[in-house]
Amino acid sequence: MAQNIPQEQRIRKKRRSKSVAISLLVAVLYVVCVLSISFLLATFGWRWAGDLLALDKEPRTASVTIDAGESVDSVATKLYNAGLIDYPFLFETFAGFTNKAEKISSGTYELNTNMDYSALLSNISASSKAREEVVVTIPEGYTVDEVFRLLEAQGACTVEELVESATHDEFDYSFLNDLELDRSDPSWLEGYLFPDTYHFYKSGDAKVALSKIIYNYSVKFDSDMKVRAERLGYTQNEIMTIASIIEKETDGQDQKDIASVINNRLNPDNDQTNGRLQMDSTVQYVLEERKEHLTQSDLEIDSPYNTYRYEGLPAGPICNPGMAAIEAALYPNSTNYYYFALGEDGTTHFFSNYSDFNNFRNGIAVETEEP
Repeated sequence: MAQNIPQEQRIRKKRRSKSVAISLLVAVLYVVCVLSISFLLATFGWRWAGDLLALDKEPRTASVTIDAGESVDSVATKLYNAGLIDYPFLFETFAGFTNKAEKISSGTYELNTNMDYSALLSNISASSKAREEVVVTIPEGYTVDEVFRLLEAQGACTVEELVESATHDEFDYSFLNDLELDRSDPSWLEGYLFPDTYHFYKSGDAKVALSKIIYNYSVKFDSDMKVRAERLGYTQNEIMTIASIIEKETDGQDQKDIASVINNRLNPDNDQTNGRLQMDSTVQYVLEERKEHLTQSDLEIDSPYNTYRYEGLPAGPICNPGMAAIEAALYPNSTNYYYFALGEDGTTHFFSNYSDFNNFRNGIAVETEEP
C-alpha cells in the first residue's frame, strides 16, 4: 500500500530543490561575471597601460596649443583629438594623481606619440623644450598698434591678449612709472617697444612678450644716454618723443640734421616758428589712416599731438624709434636749420628761413605739375 506524503512536506521538498537550483545559477553567474570582469580588466588594463606608457603606438607628431587657464580635461581632449592619447579620463586622473596638472602652461607645443603621460605633462609645462618658438623682427618706426598686429600675425600672442596686458599688468621701470598718460589705452607704451629681433614662444604669455621687449629697451637706453639727455635738458621721455619724430620724418642719413631742426624749433625765442614744431608726422599719428598729404582741416585738429596748433613737443612718442634715431636725438648736428623738405632727387633739403623753404616747395610743385 503506497505511503501518502503530506502535502506540506511535498511543498518543502520542492522549495529545497528550487533553492539549490537558484544557488547553482547564482554561482554560475558569479563565475561568469568574475571571468568577464577579469577579461575586461585584462583587456582594458593592458590598453590603458599601453596608452599611459606610450607602448605600441603608431608614430604621430602634432602641434597642440594650450590657452591660458585651460582646464586639464580640456587639455586631455585636445591631446585626444590630436591622436596623442586614447583615454582622456585616464590622462586627467594621472595628471591629478601626480600633481602635474597645475604645471600645465599656455603655449604651442610640438608633441608625439613616443611621449608617455608623464612626458606629455612635462612637455606642456613652462620649462618645456617642446614649446614652439617664433622669431619676430619689429621694424623701426612701428607704432604700438602695428607691433601688436605683427606679434599676432607671427603667432606670438593675440592683439586682445597684448591689449589686456598693456592696460592691466605692471611693468616696473622708472621711465614708465614717470609717464603721466592714460594707461587704459595701450598706446601709453609708445616709444618703449624697442625695434629688434625677438624669439617668443608661440601662443605664449602676452606679459612675458611685452616684458622682453621693454627690458631690451631698458638695456639699450643705457646710463650714458640718460646722462646725455639730462645735459641737453630733456627727460628720457622727451628724448624718445624727439627720436620718434625723427624716425617718422626720414629714413635716410640726415637724421641728425632733422634733430637739429627740432631743437631749433623748440627754442621759444626763435623768430621762425615761435616754438612750434609743425611736423606732419605728429598729426598723422592721430589720424585713423595715414595720408599722403595733410589737408587744412587736418592741421586744425585739436589734439596734443598737433604740433601745428600747439607749441613744444607732442604728448608723447608717435612710434617706436630705432637706435639711430635715438642717437640723433641725443647728438643732433649744430645748424641754423628750421625747415626741410624732400626733393625730387630723393634727398632732404634744409633751409634756415621760410622764404627759401617756400621757394623750394613751390619749385617742386611747378615741376610736379609739368606734363
